[in-house]
Amino acid sequence: MTFRYTDYVRLKKGRYQSVGKFGEEIYAYEILTGVADSPEYHQISKEEFDSFESWGQQEPMDMKKFYEIKNRPALCGGYLGSEYLDTSRLQDL
Repeated sequence: MTFRYTDYVRLKKGRYQSVGKFGEEIYAYEILTGVADSPEYHQISKEEFDSFESWGQQEPMDMKKFYEIKNRPALCGGYLGSEYLDTSRLQDL
């Protein structure tokens, strides 16, 4: 199954980020990056998705959790050459 970054379904929204899914099983964290706010998607676990309100929607946001997820490989994004989900980057979370 091939996913493009535009196949991401946003389910919960924070200030500059959201969490959602690709298909039925791939949970992802969306963050807007760069000057043009291009999206970048990092894999998260179901537990991280379920607890997004506690770490991603609080003021201030949990920066430790943010950097933990941000340092995971990007699955795909809005930049040229990274628009398709790279399944080799999926992890057992």
